[in-house]
Amino acid sequence: MNKHKVANPPVGSINTKLETIRRELRLVFGVPERKALLPDPLDLLIATILSQNTNDINSHRAYTNLKKRFPNFMTLSKVKPSVIENLIRVGGIAKRKSKVISKVVSQLESEFPDFRRRSLAKVERNVLIAHLCRLDGVGYKTAACVSLFALGDDNAFPVDTHIHRILNRVGVLATRNPDQTYETIRDSVPDGVGYELHLNLIKFGRKVCTAVRPRCFECPIYARCGWEKKTRQTFQVPPKAGSKKIDFMHLEEV
Repeated sequence: MNKHKVANPPVGSINTKLETIRRELRLVFGVPERKALLPDPLDLLIATILSQNTNDINSHRAYTNLKKRFPNFMTLSKVKPSVIENLIRVGGIAKRKSKVISKVVSQLESEFPDFRRRSLAKVERNVLIAHLCRLDGVGYKTAACVSLFALGDDNAFPVDTHIHRILNRVGVLATRNPDQTYETIRDSVPDGVGYELHLNLIKFGRKVCTAVRPRCFECPIYARCGWEKKTRQTFQVPPKAGSKKIDFMHLEEV
């Protein structure tokens, strides 16, 4: 990230910068296609919780284990957290996640008795996300993922650590954490490209603009990047155990 933080630019400026980045990343990564059928909102919500602080493979295994045993996740409110914990253990942090899942489903029964796409899609995005964030263990990223992936809202834009790092590093904005980034940028995303921009920024963050020793020599937005430490110098990066660790599973595959 930039060493010296400055005030965030106007909304219009952020929008213009994001649109430029979107065009450049599209040339490299293409336009991601949505599945023909969107995932169930509750399935997506639970999958996002399971995906936190683990890798694609293990989080998907945990999700699959839970789904096979309890096809309707709303029934998890009547299941002991210890049972959920055993099923999702492969995904890591199982004890904490099992308690979160159990509590979230219980809250949904009272706060969202009709937690289905048709009902949720009628609620204005920011209102819905704010409401979802009142659930224990659900933050902006998880709530925005429900809107983007399960409701098909292409103006929704979840912010994970990759996106937070990239947008601050290249100089689009100046924020301290992903939540601040989301709050600053949520109404500045170019219309209808949230899905494309979100997925391509994550690909970019994993393959090029990595947290450690970013591959600036391969960067498609190098000329537009304001990072003071950027360099075209090439280097060899030895493989590291655990290098596949990411922030969430491929939610478009739920």
